Formats: sequence, structure tokens, C-alpha cells
Amino acid sequence: MKRVALCVLPALVVGSALAHPVDEVVQGAYLTLAPGKVALELNVTPGAEVAGAVLKGLDPNGDGKVTDGEARRYARTVLSQSTLKVDGKGAAWTLDRVQVPPVRVLRLGGGILKIYASAKRADRLGTRTLFYKNRYQPARTQRTANVFLQPSGNWQFQVAAQTRTDDGRALTVTYTQRRS
Repeated sequence: MKRVALCVLPALVVGSALAHPVDEVVQGAYLTLAPGKVALELNVTPGAEVAGAVLKGLDPNGDGKVTDGEARRYARTVLSQSTLKVDGKGAAWTLDRVQVPPVRVLRLGGGILKIYASAKRADRLGTRTLFYKNRYQPARTQRTANVFLQPSGNWQFQVAAQTRTDDGRALTVTYTQRRS
């Protein structure tokens, strides 16, 4: 029984280590089209070797604690390095909230920082476009962006096409908006 446990434990450790690169920041942008707005959940996951680059912006005084004010300043800085356009016109992000794991967890590469924001957009019938670009790069970075649809009331959305840049930095979505 002990031999089985000793063989399984290294496999589990190696498997979890391969699940997240230690020398990169992984960013996942989840954009949700909803009536009157675009919602963003941006997950920032620093690997252990590059966590210090993220922590410089998140915990500028280096005391190992992130205050609400520090978290919000950091989130605004990250959001200022992204672009959102709806039908070719820029849309400004409004920071909704930030979730920050303990600094000690981030240093180990085990925490996910979550930034929630939203931007207003007009509801109009027809074919529309959404463009998102993330330029935040505190260290070597992997990015991905995805779009989700949240129909509500009479409004329905359907994705017609999506294109992403090879580096995952930008996403363009063509969608139709209609009333049901």
C-alpha cells in the first residue's frame, strides 16, 4: 500500500506543476455580452518565478499585505492596459471588484487574482463587433480571451465569427443582436 502511495504522489506533484508554468503570468479574459454592457472577468495567475513582477504593482510598499486601495489601484492599472471597442468605438471599463489571494500564496504561484469590470454599450439590432486587446505584461505572459453570451429580457445574441491573434492578446467577435 505504501509503495502505491509513493508512486502516485510524485505523479500528482508533477501533474500539478505542469498545469501552470512557473516562469509566466497566465491571463484569462472572460468577456460576457449582456444587454447594455460587456462584463469582464480577468484572471491573472503569476507563476512562482515571476510572481515578484506582479507583486511590485499589487503590493508597492512590500509589506506582504494587499489593502483594498492597493488592489483597486493595481486593477485600474491592469484595465488601463486593455482596449475594448464596440462597433469600432472605444468603451471605458468601470472596475466592479477585485479578489486577491494572500501574498504568500501568490509568491508560490498558487493564487489567481480576479479583476471584475464592466463597460456600457448600446443595445442595437443587427450585426455588431466587439474588439478586446490585453497589453498588460508584467513578465513573460500567456493570454487567452473568450466571449460568453447572457441573453436577458427580449435581447438575444449569437456569435457569427471570432478571431484571435496568435499570442492571445486580442479577440474580435462579430455577433448579431436581436429581440425575441
